[in-house]
Amino acid sequence: MSSSNASLWDDFRAGSEQAFERIFLAYYDGLYSYGMRLSRDEELTKDAIQNLFQRLWQRRSQLGAVAVLKPYLFKALRHQVTDDLTAAQRHSQLPADYEAEFKIQYSPEDFLVAQQLSGERQEQLMTAISQLNNRQREALHLKFFDGFAYDRIADIMALHPQSVRNLIHQAITRLRQALPPLAVVGLAGQWAFAHKLEILKLFL
Repeated sequence: MSSSNASLWDDFRAGSEQAFERIFLAYYDGLYSYGMRLSRDEELTKDAIQNLFQRLWQRRSQLGAVAVLKPYLFKALRHQVTDDLTAAQRHSQLPADYEAEFKIQYSPEDFLVAQQLSGERQEQLMTAISQLNNRQREALHLKFFDGFAYDRIADIMALHPQSVRNLIHQAITRLRQALPPLAVVGLAGQWAFAHKLEILKLFL
């Protein structure tokens, strides 16, 4: 986190409502996008973000220093959404085994940049992405769309960094197999098709 953001976080912990508002406004859009990918429920996502920031405000004096704020908030929201989904299940008439069905869901549409891909290639990419499991999709999205380093993704997903590398490598391998001779390359938070397979350079 930059020195200005570190100061902003310190001001928030000290009780500054202005600092609290600035943090909320600065990160809301990214958190909302991530929350929607986690829950597919607009109201639940908005409530989860509100609950998260209320909890942060209430516990502000107990919070420690944060090296980088964005992954800290993403990790906190992931826990909040999980808790809220669990609570929603507990207060509904859903069967006990329903939990597996509402775990984090990343749809193929999350990976499309419509203006950059033809209809045929969109369909090819969506088919390939649909064959990945949810953890592979989440790791890919956090890496290439949200721009997190492996250690940050590992912290957010509660995994070992090598496990994150493995997830992304497995996902890229599957995409390469499903889309020969094309490949999906993440670049500056967007996806494009490329004829040369140079994906592994992204993981060095």
